[in-house]
Amino acid sequence: MLESKWGLRFVALLLALFMFLSANNVFDELLYTDQNVAETEVVDALPVEILYDEETQYVSGAPEQVNVQLYGNTSNVKRLQTTRDLRVVLDLRNRNLGEYEEHFTVEGLPDNVTAEVVPETANVNIQEMVTRTFEVQAEVSDSRVGPNHTLESVQIEPQTVTVMGGESQMNRIQYVRATLEDNSRITQNRVDEAEVSAFDTQFNKLDVRIDPAHVRVEIDVEERSKEVSVSYEVDGSVADGYVLNDVALNYDTIEVFGTEEVLAEIDEINVVVDVAGMKSSATKDVGIDIPEGVDRSEPAVLQADIEIEQENG
Repeated sequence: MLESKWGLRFVALLLALFMFLSANNVFDELLYTDQNVAETEVVDALPVEILYDEETQYVSGAPEQVNVQLYGNTSNVKRLQTTRDLRVVLDLRNRNLGEYEEHFTVEGLPDNVTAEVVPETANVNIQEMVTRTFEVQAEVSDSRVGPNHTLESVQIEPQTVTVMGGESQMNRIQYVRATLEDNSRITQNRVDEAEVSAFDTQFNKLDVRIDPAHVRVEIDVEERSKEVSVSYEVDGSVADGYVLNDVALNYDTIEVFGTEEVLAEIDEINVVVDVAGMKSSATKDVGIDIPEGVDRSEPAVLQADIEIEQENG
């Protein structure tokens, strides 16, 4: 057939037709028909963009994120799952105040890919925007503070926030609180960033918008301590021919640090002044043997003025 002129023309026509179909993605469309059922992937936790009049309305009930099930061409589905180059929209711009069940739409899909949003709809409530100012309370209980410390002060900056929401939610607000993100035991002064939330009388978190959403919380703690008296006892004897006239400590009281239970049992600290073999007056350092359970004392060392005289012969 190729030896004839008509045979060559027929082959050329087939080649031209093949090139035309390839250039117009006809083969991809045919393949897509087979893959539409077989190829499916899920894109998790895509953010939802809500379109409405943010100046005068407040929308509650819409989820912040949804999952999107993709169907279609293998390469495009895989690409979208990786790039997440999709936009999930809930368009409420033509809605008046009230409650609605609205469908999500997905934007950014190629022609050979379809999508299904999970869940398919959202039950939303569109209310008139209400704005009020509230003082922020910080959730810092004594149980968060270490056993050897006491809570001295909690400072919040800023002290007030602006809360925006629908009237039904705003009327339920009983507490506006800053919750610390770090839940570790507090044993020293620290500064934390805390998320601000609004709650009703049952401490249910309310669906409102807060500005700013986070505040600075400065927490000051002090070590738990107690002032106790100091007594002494003399250990040893001065040298023969000498007499001990007096011992005077430089502190009558000291401060001891520990837990509330330990400190409650301590009223006095006794120290030992060693004078063995001494022949002259001197000032000596005296160590403090702190009781079990006490972390430390201030001062950590005392001084004893020891007065010694020679015996009159």
